[in-house]
Amino acid sequence: MATIKKLMTLLSKEGLVDERAAIIAQFTNGEKSSARQLNALELDTLCTFLENETTKQKNDLDKKRKRLIASIFGVFKMVNRNVSMEYVKGIACRAAKVQNFNQIPPARLDSLYNAFRNAQKDLTFTSRLVEGFTNEQISYN
Repeated sequence: MATIKKLMTLLSKEGLVDERAAIIAQFTNGEKSSARQLNALELDTLCTFLENETTKQKNDLDKKRKRLIASIFGVFKMVNRNVSMEYVKGIACRAAKVQNFNQIPPARLDSLYNAFRNAQKDLTFTSRLVEGFTNEQISYN
């Protein structure tokens, strides 16, 4: 059974305390605007919804972080260089200009992921190009 305190805690964790009246009004289709007006079922449903949204956002952010790490590792693998997880996170932090890997905003995680994927594509293209030139030179000799 959810309580008003739990609702306020969930809203404050998401930084939505100032918008709570609008959230409650939207949730109740404009019938209520205060947490005290909510009945137990409405309160419970709203808390469950907020918890699920928070979990979903954390999972999405976690997935983006893992994709970025994998793309950076992929670049180093293509150049036959073994690097540590801390080294990879350090590169991501320097690229995002933050001190902590978990401080990288979601949009920046996406842009860095795309940049490192493009670097992988460039490395693949250039290695094929070099292979072609090498094979051409071998056939001339």
